[in-house]
Amino acid sequence: GIAVGTDADFLASLDMNDVASIEVLKDAASSAIFGSRGANGVIMITTKEGIEGPVQFNYDAYVGLKSVPHNDYLTTVDAWLDYTRKNNGGELTQRLQYIERLGTYTDWQDVMMDGGTIQSHAISARGGTKNTKFRASLSYLDDEGVLLTDNYQKINFRLALDTKVSDRISFGVVMNPSHTNQRRFPIGIHDAIRQSAWLPLYLDENTIQYVNRFRENGRWKDAQIGDYAMERMFDDYDLQAGRPSTGSGTDISSTSNQSALAKVLERDRRKKQTKILANAYFNLNLTDDLYFRQTIGGDFRYTRNTRWAGVKASRNGARDSESNLSTATQFHHVATSTLNYDKILGGHDINVVAGFAYEEWNREFSNLEGAGFNFDYIQTIPAANLVGGEMFKTQENLISYFSRVNYAFNNKYLLSVSARWDGSSKFGKDNKFGFFPAVSAGWRVSEEDFLAENGLISNLKLRGSYGITGSNSGIGEYDHIGLLAPIGTGLDGNPTGFNPVNISNSELRWEKLLEYDLGVDIAFLDGRFGASFDYYNRQSVDLLLNLPIPSVTGFETALVNKGKVENKGFEIELFSRNISNADFSWSTNALFTHNKNTLLDFAGANGLISTVDPKRPAEWIALEGHPIASFYGYVVKEEIPLEYIKDPFFPINGQSQDIYVKDLNGDGLIDTDDRTILGSPYPDLIWSVNNTFRYKNFDLSFMFQGSHGAEIRNISSQYIKNEFNSNQDYTSEFPDKDKVVQRIFTNDDVQDASYVSLRNVNLGFSFPASLTDKVGIRTLRIYLSGQNLLYMMADGYQGFNPEGADQGLGNPLTTGYQRGPAPIYRTISGGINLGF
Repeated sequence: GIAVGTDADFLASLDMNDVASIEVLKDAASSAIFGSRGANGVIMITTKEGIEGPVQFNYDAYVGLKSVPHNDYLTTVDAWLDYTRKNNGGELTQRLQYIERLGTYTDWQDVMMDGGTIQSHAISARGGTKNTKFRASLSYLDDEGVLLTDNYQKINFRLALDTKVSDRISFGVVMNPSHTNQRRFPIGIHDAIRQSAWLPLYLDENTIQYVNRFRENGRWKDAQIGDYAMERMFDDYDLQAGRPSTGSGTDISSTSNQSALAKVLERDRRKKQTKILANAYFNLNLTDDLYFRQTIGGDFRYTRNTRWAGVKASRNGARDSESNLSTATQFHHVATSTLNYDKILGGHDINVVAGFAYEEWNREFSNLEGAGFNFDYIQTIPAANLVGGEMFKTQENLISYFSRVNYAFNNKYLLSVSARWDGSSKFGKDNKFGFFPAVSAGWRVSEEDFLAENGLISNLKLRGSYGITGSNSGIGEYDHIGLLAPIGTGLDGNPTGFNPVNISNSELRWEKLLEYDLGVDIAFLDGRFGASFDYYNRQSVDLLLNLPIPSVTGFETALVNKGKVENKGFEIELFSRNISNADFSWSTNALFTHNKNTLLDFAGANGLISTVDPKRPAEWIALEGHPIASFYGYVVKEEIPLEYIKDPFFPINGQSQDIYVKDLNGDGLIDTDDRTILGSPYPDLIWSVNNTFRYKNFDLSFMFQGSHGAEIRNISSQYIKNEFNSNQDYTSEFPDKDKVVQRIFTNDDVQDASYVSLRNVNLGFSFPASLTDKVGIRTLRIYLSGQNLLYMMADGYQGFNPEGADQGLGNPLTTGYQRGPAPIYRTISGGINLGF
């Protein structure tokens, strides 16, 4: 095969019914032969092939229901009113009286997370002769997401053909075209469910009488039953007169934005993608021990993204309506030539591989944007004003030379040595090539004479490895050189000039990962019980990072190689065949991993503070001796008592969450020197336990999985609770502005992202051959399955997905930033596997 799956879209191109096995290469010595392609680890996916014999057909299908477990966090009337009362000094204010009179309640979680269905159908055929074998498959997936407008369809075809021309020559091809169509949820989850609970979805006979048709120069004078309800239209209500006020009255709104329902239904985001993966190989046996292999392959993809926001999608109507169309094409091809030598001489087993590879990516992107639509009937850009457009083309090249020698003596002493040279066009002329060597050794102690007759230990292997891999990911094709972009000058943008968009850095070089691993594999009683223990130490050096630079340069950041980060830890895998007989079997597998992240060296950038959005306080510090992205801020001492909210001054918007922070350095002042590390976004322990049972023709398996110790900055909870106000958090209504502090980042803003999940449950029944043979069926199995049927989150977490804990916009210095990720959902499905 060829390494074509190094991007996030690759697995989406596969139908799991076509997969025969999946193997994860754990250590650097195993992945170093892949060079930069294996920098983030290697997953070896082996797909199903043709067989010799009559054609066999398989049909695999399942249908299921999906739902989001209800989260009671501020979604009940009592919880919302209690929270609101706290922010109003515990009093039933006029606003709350108005809300109770309105008498409406909307559970925005139920509205936006309405659940969905999923169905999959796949048919395949395989067969062949002694010299020619084939397998073909066609599949269809329809996945209706759990969010209101979130749907995904995929159709996938795969053909594999292998032919043996003679004892010396064989060749084969694989073709895998696919097409996907996705409608995306157009806004963040936090924005969708933070809407006030009193707001109805649409105006009805009751609520329309509260609409103030006089506000904002008669904006809602034509409001009618069936229109989207919007918070601001209910403001200025005269409680005593019982009607909307023509002057000033009781305000009820907390936002001027359009209804969340309108934001979703009047927007449309779609992504369509067509991909073709292809691979061809040619094998030539030069001698009995030496053969040549040539592979040529790659992938082509065309992606079309559209975004539409209609006239009703925002409070400003036509002024904010917009349409966006972007297209992207990529053609990636790779050619690999290898010589393979295999020889067994007595107890010596030797394998030597040497090869050359060339890869090229050609990418094109174009984008058009129009705004100011007067109506929704025509959504194409010519119906509005063209407000923006861009187009660019890029090319990337990678050239590689590699070799590897595997040696085994008497199948007891194992040694592997490899080397790879990768040259990337992303770096300057003096730094294009990186050298990535690796070595590993193993000793199968159980094959020694002193353990050969041992009845207890059936397998014992000691392993060790060291390797270096490189990475050029996360940077642009031309970041090492200075880029210019056209810019309008003078009157009406003419003539056109050019503006620098980055600072060139010809010294950019490969980011490297240096790793050593030590491991032990042991099994007892003919493999009935066993374990694998692995310790690893990985040091990433010359990190490719965008770091802040002086503003006098005209830029905010520059791409540089800087820093050394260490990740070390252990992995323990346990397995057991608890019971095994003709009618009943039970086996257990468990996996436990622990990793510690430490910034070892950051040169002149040690202590760097990073942020994402100043309106929603969150800070990280890159401090040597600690994780590279550590939360950094103040420690809460206590909340300000409610009776002091407006005395002696109006602090930080005067809400019930306002707090005193600790004077950590004891100097009597609260300033930036009182900040400290508040937590880490990296988990301390990740584990899973899987049990598999079989009783005659029944099979049952289930897996629990969990993560503990990770922390996140969850912006979603701040949105839902409305804990900030952009006008009052940064300016003061009180004359003495020095007494008003901006919202600050404290340990109260850091949440525990630990969880435990019943990840999978599968119950199946395989019909016996004595029944299926009578109706011409080869195999027949039916099953029920469930995912995330039980999901427990940490008490301190306030959201829908603790696993979506890394939305730091691709910046490793702001890991753990969470802003409305897709919710964790349950799936219950039933399926069939039919062979004939």
